Amino acid sequence: MKTYVILGGGGWLGVQVSRYLLASLPLIRVVGVGRNPERPAPFALQRGIDDSRYEYHQVHLAYEPERLLSLLEVKRPEVIVNLAAQGEEAASWSNSWRYYEVNTSALARVVEPLLGVEWLRKWVQIGSASVYGAGREAATEEFPLRPATPYAVSKAAADYHLLAVGAVRGFPVNIIRPVNLYGPGQQLHRIIPKTTLCALLGRTLPLQGGGIARKFFLHAEDLARAIEAVAERAEPGRIYNVGPREAVTIRTLVETICQKVGEPFEQVAQLAPDRGGQDTQVTLDSSRIAADLAWNQAVDLNKGLDDTIAWVKQHLDVLKTMPMEFIFRA
Repeated sequence: MKTYVILGGGGWLGVQVSRYLLASLPLIRVVGVGRNPERPAPFALQRGIDDSRYEYHQVHLAYEPERLLSLLEVKRPEVIVNLAAQGEEAASWSNSWRYYEVNTSALARVVEPLLGVEWLRKWVQIGSASVYGAGREAATEEFPLRPATPYAVSKAAADYHLLAVGAVRGFPVNIIRPVNLYGPGQQLHRIIPKTTLCALLGRTLPLQGGGIARKFFLHAEDLARAIEAVAERAEPGRIYNVGPREAVTIRTLVETICQKVGEPFEQVAQLAPDRGGQDTQVTLDSSRIAADLAWNQAVDLNKGLDDTIAWVKQHLDVLKTMPMEFIFRA
């Protein structure tokens, strides 16, 4: 059986990807590795329950690289998917050093001992569309990188490092650059679960800048499908953008969620001043992954919102007990 190791396997995306791979590829083992204990039931999405093909190890990528490398030597995975990252682009202006520590330095420290090992067939790096910077023209994988936040700079540096060791040392890497991701189990301070909770609980949602920003949202299942396609069929060294076909304003997104929940937009949302350091708004050209690997968006926003709202409703008794300062953190 083939073994996949998911770095960042304790995060919400790690849960989604692990669950998808276990369902999609019956002849694999999935080893999740994350810095925190496994997530509580509402956020675990039944991943790996009663499935002997799944296991989880709590290891910190940045602070315990030796433990991680020892685990990899024991498991000898054919595929490593790296979701581990210090995220939150807008927040990266505070304690920016942490983003370089985890996203760049720790990555290089782990990759170097893996150069030339015979058992590793593919390293799938989950990058970010933010490395292209803002622009009206749809960015292809050949666009020059113009990162404009510490988070984006740290992700661009990681990409450059991996491409260099791939070209010079033969490291079998592919890079996926997705847009904003969402889905069941996502952190509650993100716009889709936060809006849903506010509508269901009668809370007020501050709508920064009136919600005029246009953004692209991709369901986590579509990212998992892209990861499977790249891991199984892509030639090493290829970069793939992964994004949906259409953007949506944040106001329209919030209005749609309120309509689906059955609460008036005017009673849920309150206009608020624009926050500083907004996430980069990037338009992607995802034609390469469609042409090479036959990947296309399968979960449109309407279906994905229904999926996420259903998750919030299913676990509302637990989610509503979480501190509001956690849900409304910057």
